[in-house]
Amino acid sequence: MSTTQNPSLAAPVASPSAPSATPVTPQDVLPCLYGEHGNFRWYHIDDPNSPYLDQLAQLFNLHELAVEDCRVPGTRAKIDEYGDTLFIVANLVKFDNTIDECSFSEMDFFLRDKLLISVADGANSIVDQVRAIFPTQPKLAGPGRLFHRLLDAMVDRYLPVLDTIEDRIEILEDKAVEHTSTKLLKDIFTIKRSLIEFRRVTISMRDMLSQVLRRDEPWLRTEAVYFRDVYDHLMRALEFTETYRDILTGVLEVHLTAAANRTNDIVKVMTLFATITLPILLVTGYYGMNFDNLPFAHNPNGIYIASGIMAALVAFLLYAFKRTGWF
Repeated sequence: MSTTQNPSLAAPVASPSAPSATPVTPQDVLPCLYGEHGNFRWYHIDDPNSPYLDQLAQLFNLHELAVEDCRVPGTRAKIDEYGDTLFIVANLVKFDNTIDECSFSEMDFFLRDKLLISVADGANSIVDQVRAIFPTQPKLAGPGRLFHRLLDAMVDRYLPVLDTIEDRIEILEDKAVEHTSTKLLKDIFTIKRSLIEFRRVTISMRDMLSQVLRRDEPWLRTEAVYFRDVYDHLMRALEFTETYRDILTGVLEVHLTAAANRTNDIVKVMTLFATITLPILLVTGYYGMNFDNLPFAHNPNGIYIASGIMAALVAFLLYAFKRTGWF
């Protein structure tokens, strides 16, 4: 007696497109090996979507959530612990002179004893500089010292960004009184938004470094004095940010005051003209009435007499305004 097999219970057929279960070897990720000293290895990936990141994750058992964070752009600086591995996100600040906007990019780090994996989106000049000196400086053969070297180079670019913003603020200061305009007001708010963005990034970096300084890993504690120096640089950048924000607020107030004063001057001039023309309108309106017995109505010199009266009234008003200091 034959039995009919239930299709739903049939053994699954492997898909030809399913990922290979072949274990990853160090040779497979050799192109990502940027430096090696003794037992210490430094891997770097310049594309978060590269399959090399998956291979490194499989080779060193990196947590899937950390790998996912590497592939999500715009992550603020933070530190997460996954077993014996620290996952750290650091931010690099950039300033675009053409649009006066501040933006940030991220660089991700996997730190473990005798291992550092860095991930960046695109070519990174900081990584290239450190890679060039890595073979000649054996002291960099440690996750703490190498991480500090990369982080310090990132933070060193914060102050030049602030210097650029300061130059833009000085230009706005010169224009605040002389050239009040809607464009100038827009430029002030654009720089102010850039300072706010810079401050957010710097605060997240400060909080991340504060957590690093409290870590118990020996390869981090031995570099605590260096991380404290980077922390001081971030605090100095924050102080400059607060100072520039106060200056920019003052520039905005000066601009608004200058614009209000200019409006007042325009209204003052218009009021002056309206007041001067008032007696002229009064006289001409008086003689515009349809009556025959108006003074000087039939006098051949009436036009000159009326004009003289109007001129005298205008002169009297101008003299009175001058005496009272209205202009």
